[in-house]
Amino acid sequence: MKLKLALSAALLMGGLSQASIASESDIVASVNGHDISKSTLQFYALERRQGNPKSKVPTEQLIDDLINMQLLKEEAHKKKLDKTVDFEKRMDFINLSMLSQVAMVNYLDSNPIPEARLKKEYDQRIGEVKIVELKASHILLKDEEKAKEVIELLNKGGDFAELAKKHSTGPTGPKGGDLGWFTPQRMVPEFSQAVLALKDGEYTPQAIRTQFGLHIILRSAERIGTPPSFESVKQKINATLEQQHIQKHIQQLRKSATITLSKNTASK
Repeated sequence: MKLKLALSAALLMGGLSQASIASESDIVASVNGHDISKSTLQFYALERRQGNPKSKVPTEQLIDDLINMQLLKEEAHKKKLDKTVDFEKRMDFINLSMLSQVAMVNYLDSNPIPEARLKKEYDQRIGEVKIVELKASHILLKDEEKAKEVIELLNKGGDFAELAKKHSTGPTGPKGGDLGWFTPQRMVPEFSQAVLALKDGEYTPQAIRTQFGLHIILRSAERIGTPPSFESVKQKINATLEQQHIQKHIQQLRKSATITLSKNTASK
């Protein structure tokens, strides 16, 4: 169940409280005597941002969209489309969806996760965890015969970086196959396991196959990395705990409710 629904996510992303949105009533346009408020514009902007966070739609375009929407709404009223059964069913669902989301946001606002709880979660998950970082290079090849040929050249004392520049088909080939520092979790399992099995200065005696091809891997070094700071991951931790928080709240609501499933709609 995805609890970060559209409205709550939009409000959190936008950094706007319900109170600040509701209190804004400046008029941005008027259509046939109907005023479009700045709060409506804000809601629409947040909705567009939720659909595509990287999108930056000009305010003028958003206002123009709202004007078009108001004109279509007026046409729908003239044609009495708001009196149809289909419209009433849609509105029932919209009412259900919006009020449930508003109730969720209200619950989370009224029962915020304490700072101490966030810090405890950080210490348990990240702060006290040893983060290993590895430094390695690789030569990416397409077929086994070529891989055996390159390994034979390495066994004869060939320079790994020079062989990578000459034979590697990967994007790091031109810089000697250097992958820089990385955590094992960043790489596909087969690659990470191979690097962890090596000692510094060793290369894989056979090519390692992954979804990207065949890798000859040279391990250069290992170090203990610095975990991300509490402030840098605080928002993500809070979001995770909020999901657990609201899930428990919903379970409590279900316990005190009378719920029956129709035999006609139950899955077979």
